Amino acid sequence: MGVGNIKKINVMKKSQQRKVIRAIFDNAAELTESQLKDSQILKGLLKVECPKAIQDAIENKKSFACVFEINNSNSFIEIHKNYWADVLGKCLNWYLEDGTEDYETCNHISKMIDSLKTHKK
Repeated sequence: MGVGNIKKINVMKKSQQRKVIRAIFDNAAELTESQLKDSQILKGLLKVECPKAIQDAIENKKSFACVFEINNSNSFIEIHKNYWADVLGKCLNWYLEDGTEDYETCNHISKMIDSLKTHKK
């Protein structure tokens, strides 16, 4: 049994902030940690949405980046700003591992990482 279907639904918009998507997990209560770790669907969602969420959090001077809502539970996956550079590095690695030739996105992620590391010092 895998993660099943993860559907992406745009659900919220606050002022000029990005829409926070809702990820719909089939049988969420039965999912195991290993199923989530091995899910290519979830990896693809995180690879795309984490950089967007972090960019939005930076622009809106937030301490947390809200990646997505789980089902319709009012529970959100968020990333504290101390982890943004590491998460972006992982997303960049996923693009490279997948052989995705999205040079513009990879360049943007690299610049975000550099900027976060520069501001951390």
